[in-house]
Amino acid sequence: MRRIIKVFEEAAASYDDWYSRPIGVYAFRSELRGLEALLPSSGVGVDVGAGTGVFAEQLSTEERSLVCLDLSPNMLREAGRRRLPSILASAESLPLRRECLEFAYMVTVLEFLPNPLKALQSVGAVLKDDAPLVILMINRDSPWGDHYAKLAEKGHPIFSNARLYTLDEVSSLLEKAGYEIAETAGTLTAPPDGPEQECKLVPFRRGVGVILVKARKTPCK
Repeated sequence: MRRIIKVFEEAAASYDDWYSRPIGVYAFRSELRGLEALLPSSGVGVDVGAGTGVFAEQLSTEERSLVCLDLSPNMLREAGRRRLPSILASAESLPLRRECLEFAYMVTVLEFLPNPLKALQSVGAVLKDDAPLVILMINRDSPWGDHYAKLAEKGHPIFSNARLYTLDEVSSLLEKAGYEIAETAGTLTAPPDGPEQECKLVPFRRGVGVILVKARKTPCK
């Protein structure tokens, strides 16, 4: 985990540059559209693995308040420049009261966690009953998954530390962590070498570059 933190620490200052490139603009707009569709329009939530706060900044409104959580001080320093409240902490051990949040989300975070099951359980503990967790993940079985796998093979400092998942694998993790899946969707319908202007959100289908999963804690019986 220290190695991964170091990688993100070193990348913090230039991390958002990717979002100014055509491929990054397409990805960001598409993923933001997906998050807007699945997250509640109001309440207090946490962006787990928030990084520089690039998504939290856009998702914060008068009705929807967000706290950024990350293990990289340099990343959170960038989030601070966006005037976003931040907590330096691990996803596997959230320093928050039990059942205090209306929602939580993760954007390409599971891919870098050494213990994703423990992280999902930790997030579940701070969610109120029926409060959703939205996971945005790179689909391993897609052109985008292939793209990032090739970057990893070439020694990319970030993606060489990533583990990509399929929907079935994440569904299994969520079930073990005590969640039920409420909704799934897909985006990045165009390949990385041909980004489009239109950002589509579609029902999950084979080949979409990003999968969004909305889950809730399994009710106690």
